[in-house]
Amino acid sequence: MNAFINTSSTASAARGSAGRLNRFSAPVLRMGQWVRDLGRRSAVINELDRLSDRELADIGLNRSEIRSIFSMAARDAR
Repeated sequence: MNAFINTSSTASAARGSAGRLNRFSAPVLRMGQWVRDLGRRSAVINELDRLSDRELADIGLNRSEIRSIFSMAARDAR
């Protein structure tokens, strides 16, 4: 019986599987972030939609700009 364990091949295998895990988990994590951000964006858009035209003008927005501002911000964040 040989009590020797080849730790280099075990460590190498662990690094390989961690690399594959990171490669596949990163897109899933980004998608989760996108879904969380979508909820936040929707809440802010809904809140801005409830403001009157006068209140929007006070903060420098036009009603037609609300969604386009968020789409530009999302595009710039990528």
